[in-house]
Amino acid sequence: MAATAVVSRTAAVQAQEPPCAGTVLQLSINETGTLSIDRFRFHLLLNGEGDREEAAMDQLNQRLSTLRLQLNPLVSGTLTVPSPTTSRQSSRGDDKGRFVSIVRMSGEMKKWNYNTLIQSVGRLPGVRLVGMQSIPDQDDSETLKQSLMQAGLRRGKQEAERTAKSIGAARVKLIRINRNSIGGIPRPMLKSVSEDAPFRPDEAPDPEIAVRMQLDYCLF
Repeated sequence: MAATAVVSRTAAVQAQEPPCAGTVLQLSINETGTLSIDRFRFHLLLNGEGDREEAAMDQLNQRLSTLRLQLNPLVSGTLTVPSPTTSRQSSRGDDKGRFVSIVRMSGEMKKWNYNTLIQSVGRLPGVRLVGMQSIPDQDDSETLKQSLMQAGLRRGKQEAERTAKSIGAARVKLIRINRNSIGGIPRPMLKSVSEDAPFRPDEAPDPEIAVRMQLDYCLF
């Protein structure tokens, strides 16, 4: 996608830019691409219950210890476990209710470990898989980013040449690339998981990279 602005002037675009004795063409170029999935980031919800707050926390800690043992062989990197929260939940006919302690945790695993995680972790009491993110390999991300930047520069030059021809200019020269507007961030796609909508690795959306550039051309 390209947005175009044409500025006719003979002065320099800015003081630090090379002068243009013709027409300045400003282009905003957007290029996007997808990457293959290297790993998944999983999101788990773990809870513990009890008739007292301490009892709920004790059960949560016991379940967390068991869960860590199951996850350690599967997790790549660090398992993120923030502080738990505890609240009283009342049910119909129960004035006092029960205490429930909850912690949301996340970690990364290679894509081929998904079935093992479901089999070993999904059956543990108090554990629920609530989300999965697809993540690409970092080296592949950098390679695609460079490829998208090159494609954007080619497309910008083609657009500039078409514009030059339409206004009768004979030559096209790239005079500035706005590096402040260059970005290439992989966007892992999050999928919520529930009993009605189970997660299937082969249906996970591919991560996407977007590269944005502003290019200034001199048409003369």
